Amino acid sequence: MEKYNVLGHVVYYDERSSCFFYAEPSEADIASLPSVADLSSRLKVKKTSYTFCIEISERCNLACDYCFNASKKGRVMSSAEAIGYLERLFSIFPDGEKYVVDLSGVGEPLLALNTIVRIAQWCHRQQDKIKKEVLPQFVCNGTLLSQSIVDILQKNGVLFGVSLDGVQAIHDQHRKTRDGAPTFQTILNNIEKIENRQYIGCACTITKDVFDLTEAISFLSRYFQTLSFRPARGDLGLDEVSEQKWEKEYDKLTSKLLKDVDDGDISTFRRLMNGDDYFGKYLTRSFANSRVVTRCDACITRFAVDINGLVSGCPASQGSYNLEESLVKNSVIVEERERCSCTECPFKFWCGGECQVVLASKKRPDSVLCTFKKHLIVLAGFLACYAFEINESLAIQLRDFAIEKLSRLKVNRELTSFLTAHPGLSFTEAKALFDKTYPKY
Repeated sequence: MEKYNVLGHVVYYDERSSCFFYAEPSEADIASLPSVADLSSRLKVKKTSYTFCIEISERCNLACDYCFNASKKGRVMSSAEAIGYLERLFSIFPDGEKYVVDLSGVGEPLLALNTIVRIAQWCHRQQDKIKKEVLPQFVCNGTLLSQSIVDILQKNGVLFGVSLDGVQAIHDQHRKTRDGAPTFQTILNNIEKIENRQYIGCACTITKDVFDLTEAISFLSRYFQTLSFRPARGDLGLDEVSEQKWEKEYDKLTSKLLKDVDDGDISTFRRLMNGDDYFGKYLTRSFANSRVVTRCDACITRFAVDINGLVSGCPASQGSYNLEESLVKNSVIVEERERCSCTECPFKFWCGGECQVVLASKKRPDSVLCTFKKHLIVLAGFLACYAFEINESLAIQLRDFAIEKLSRLKVNRELTSFLTAHPGLSFTEAKALFDKTYPKY
């Protein structure tokens, strides 16, 4: 049993059950919980959905200094090529309950707007055909989001997020145009003009340059319902000094969230838990009492096709084998993760192991990121324990939200009932009406 001091509070962690406790549990309490061995055998990846990433653009109008693909040649994939890859992927993986088509890639997707529109229209035809959700989406840099482009995207049912790195000074240091001009205010001006932005998420990259995280979240919350902060890869990623500073920023954020628990305010919790935020995913697992056996779904239910037609588990790993070879990787990937040193980590079922891109380059887990993630896991576990102890009604709201978040990639039973009740509408028409009538997040 480990004991952690979190902002003057004590939280207990039992590695045998992978559980946090607000008060020290008895041996009888521990014995009633599933063991790590039970978790290991139970936690298998359930293939309820598939994500197909298609790199439609290698072009970019910015020159971000932490871009993971410095060798872009300015190519754009035609809609015919992209749809051909999608048709092949759907034929190989026909058993999904839901599908996501992610067009983010290594370039700026909006430089291939016509391709986006044609793919979105194909997605609508495909979901009408298979009677399952096929959702086109991407993250863009936000500089090209004119009102006319936003109207086109929203008219065609395309979800999109925006990269905006926390605070203006840090963002403009890293995300400049090719001429060296700053971009923060341009992006913010574009966002402000969007009338319906409740589904637009903000993706923030954090680097060695540490900023006031709580203040940044407060500012960005004026514009976004979803916030995701994730560390950069490569030379600008966290080092030992910046990691310690980021720990302090997350401690400050946790102090704010403790006050939110006392005040019954779940808005910041929801913004972080709603997307792919590092801290948010641990909060989600804490409130939902959920664990994982793998870090992500790469090469299991996620496949990325790059501009050359090569396949990998995600855009960051860069295509290196063809689609048929990737199927063999399905079982190999999990075995590789189980062989890494993460098997000895007491938090392995909270984290799921190291990123395969990192393991491929470093041949071992990133020790700095491991330290960072462990700190966030303890904070998240403590916050859930505190919430259930101090404000159970708020904790239950967040538990229900976390469970709903984790179930989004499964069949939506409410949507299914809605479709049955409107037999005269196509799947796409009925889904659009359902989303408008019952907005959730």
